[in-house]
Amino acid sequence: MKHRLFLVGVFSVFSLLVSFESIAANSGIAQVHAKVPNTEAKLSALTYLKNMNKAYKQLNYKLLYINTGKNKIEPKQLIHGVINGKRITYFGFLNGEMRESVQFDGKISFYEQGNKAYSLVTRRDQSVFANIANFDFDSGSKSYEYIILGKDRLAGKRAIAIRMVSKDEFRYSYIVWLDLKSYLPLRLDTINKSNLIIEQTMAVSLNVTKDINPWVAQLSSKKAPKVLHIPSMTIDEIPQWQIHWLPEGFKVIKDDQHKLMMHDTDPVSYIMISDGIVAVSIYISSNNTSASEHKNIIQLGGTLLYTKLKDDIEVNIIGEIPVATAEKIVTSIKVTE
Repeated sequence: MKHRLFLVGVFSVFSLLVSFESIAANSGIAQVHAKVPNTEAKLSALTYLKNMNKAYKQLNYKLLYINTGKNKIEPKQLIHGVINGKRITYFGFLNGEMRESVQFDGKISFYEQGNKAYSLVTRRDQSVFANIANFDFDSGSKSYEYIILGKDRLAGKRAIAIRMVSKDEFRYSYIVWLDLKSYLPLRLDTINKSNLIIEQTMAVSLNVTKDINPWVAQLSSKKAPKVLHIPSMTIDEIPQWQIHWLPEGFKVIKDDQHKLMMHDTDPVSYIMISDGIVAVSIYISSNNTSASEHKNIIQLGGTLLYTKLKDDIEVNIIGEIPVATAEKIVTSIKVTE
């Protein structure tokens, strides 16, 4: 077993967790109670979700929320605005050392206490709820069924809960709660096949304004920290592997060969797949040891760290998918001829 590559995979997941803002939630039965009288026009679940798509990108708002995990609650803040047709998002942790980021005009800048600020070039939305709020729900209907569960009160707002039920066993289901007035997301529960909440993000305060937050507007005019350029380390000579099975709706969005670290002598194949909600990283390398077949599974909330050593390859998978999905993906990996 090549412990080094697995440890690199573990290190990679923390970046993935920060990018997606996913902290493991305490398990519990997902329940919704219809307490609020229905006085709104009757909309379909799909219409509510598509309204959320628009509101999330177009409105000016401040959101205080928490990610919950075992023996740990992390309060965070997000301020979103639109200035001259461009979205700007400020994100910050409210406890502990200062950790902030600003995403604007194709860049995301990171500020962390004790470290030098830097920027990365990206068009990927890194905001809280971004994975669900940017999802293509029309195409997603092939993989999910959308069901209105009921209404309740959340973060001081009248809210409606909509369940996204997976049509197969290879992805999680979700419950998303929307503010009935603005259609902005207030809570997201990730649900496993046992109907337990394995991860949760929940708003505690939402304030929607007509105009952009003046402080955030000023951030848009400030010079961003220097862009950090990660050197290309593509290796063309190593074997390339191909995945012959993916769950419905998943696509390969990146496929290359590179070294994971500057001092790493063993290049690997890297494949990223996504269904629009979750992104899954797959690292494949040759197995040069005489170790027998082995697998290692670590579950951090909804995020799986899966390592499989079999025959002549080692596979590390990191992402928000069930174990059954990772095992079927590994089985389907073959050398490209």
